[in-house]
This record gives sequence, structure tokens and C-alpha cells, in this order.
Amino acid sequence: MRRKAAVFLMTALAVGAAWTPALAFNQPPLNLGLTDILDGALPGPGTYFTEYIQAYQGGDFKDKDGNDIGGDPKAANVLAMNQFVHVYKHQVLGGHIGADVLLPIVAISGSGTLGAPGPGVSTNPAVLGDLVVGPFLQWFDTKLLGRPFLQRLELDLILPTGQYDEKYLINPGSNLWTIEPYYAFTWFLTPKFSTSWRIHYTYNTKNTAPFAALGVNDVQPGQAFHFNYSFEYELFKNFRGAMAGYYLKQLTEDKVNGNSAEGSKEQVFAVGPAVHWIFSPQFSMGLKAQWETSVENRPKGNRTTLRMTYKF
Repeated sequence: MRRKAAVFLMTALAVGAAWTPALAFNQPPLNLGLTDILDGALPGPGTYFTEYIQAYQGGDFKDKDGNDIGGDPKAANVLAMNQFVHVYKHQVLGGHIGADVLLPIVAISGSGTLGAPGPGVSTNPAVLGDLVVGPFLQWFDTKLLGRPFLQRLELDLILPTGQYDEKYLINPGSNLWTIEPYYAFTWFLTPKFSTSWRIHYTYNTKNTAPFAALGVNDVQPGQAFHFNYSFEYELFKNFRGAMAGYYLKQLTEDKVNGNSAEGSKEQVFAVGPAVHWIFSPQFSMGLKAQWETSVENRPKGNRTTLRMTYKF
């Protein structure tokens, strides 16, 4: 059920012979492509552990118009997201009460500079990301147009517990709080064909110790809307193939020292093939690859994700 991939925090852009703070690249790590196939369809009350392994390879960094940034900046990471989920038998409003906790471990690398001249793409060698906690309600037996419709409503809180140092451009932690409600569902349109979506709204507080080379006191990433999606077909018993991806659209501008930063909104769309195999009632596994396009104020790259879930 959850979260956190690329870790791109603060940057600067070349402007003439000098560089000035970029008003972009500030969104914290978000759930881009971690979850999709059968996301709303937990197999019932109980305790689950899910391990996500996601490799992200970022190519060109894009500006607000989708053009390449000079200096040949590159960034990549390998994420291990560790998630514990418990779904209780107790119900509220017909939904089962649940909660989950996620702890990300990430290794980051970078190269090049952000513009010419510009700061280098420096990366923190620490590995501990921000802790995520979230209560939720899970409905197992609802229907839409007469077809099974499993759904979940969750309120996630991302805590600034990860390792962070303002001397690095890219860190495992984000040094801010994030409040992120989401709604997830899986709708079985036929016994074999289904679609799953997870729709997030993201609100961030201020980072009061941004990348030191920027020379600013605080940065607050703008509010954002993003979702993961998949269209799934059961090719044979308990084995599904899918087309899956994600979309992010930042809705409000970042704020730097309390002032709105024009041209700072981020955007990305991704799609790719995916498979999901339910080996037993206790264990399932999925694998997917997704390529990004329509990128603004972010790196453009690709993600490969392995997901394994065990029910105790």
C-alpha cells in the first residue's frame, strides 16, 4: 500500500553568468508507481508485510517548459520500502479499521551540475528515509454497477525522521512534514478484467533548512495531486498482466521565504507493463517497469519495481 520513490529536493538553475535559486524540484519523495495492481483489494483482515524494491534511473533534468537543464545533471536511487499493515475485524461505517507503518531505506547517487555554472548534484550517503504512518478504513464487500468494488480511505502522515543535511542537494529525508490523504479502489469489471487506482492529495510544511547553496531561509513545496493506476487482466489463474503507471501534477507554486515562486510547479506522467502473481493466500509478488514523459521541473527517467507481500 504505499510509498516513496525518488528523492529530489532543492536545486538551482543557471541564469546568465550566475545561478539563482530554482523555484522547483522541491516535492518530497512520493508514492510514484509503488502500488497499483489490486491495490484496493486487500485479501481480508489480518497482518501483512510488504517489501518494495524500486530502482529509479533519472536522465535529463527538465525545466518548467520541459526542456533540458544544462550541466548534464543525473540522479538515481535504489529504494527498499518496508511496510507493515494490520486490518482489524472491527468496523466503522461498514469499513474495517486498519493502520500501516512504512520505513524507507534508500541509496542515492548523482552527477553533473545544475546549469553551468551551478551547484553539483551532491547526494547524502545516509540511507534512512522519512517514516510514514496512516490509519485507514477498508471496505471489502461494496459494489459498483453490480460488480465487486473494493475500496480504502487512508490519511497518511509523513514524519521528518529521515537523515537530512542541508549541505547536500539530495537527501533520504525531506526535513518537512507531509499530510497526504488518499483513496484507493479496485473495480472488477468482469471476473478477469479489473482496474485499480490510488488518488492522493499532498500538503507539505516548510523546510526550514533548505540546500545551503540556495542562500534562502525556508522553502515550502506546493500542494500536489497524484495518482497510480493500472488496467489488469487475469491471463491464467492468479496471474495478471497489466498496463500501469502514475501521474503527478503540482497545483500551487512553491514558496521561498514565504513568497510564491512562479514557474515552480512539477509534473510527470508514466506508463509501462506489469505482472502480478498470487502464489498462495499468504504470498504474492509483482514486477513492473515504467517510463516517464511530459516532465516539468523534475528529472525524467524510468522505474523498475519489485513488490512482495506476505500475510501472517
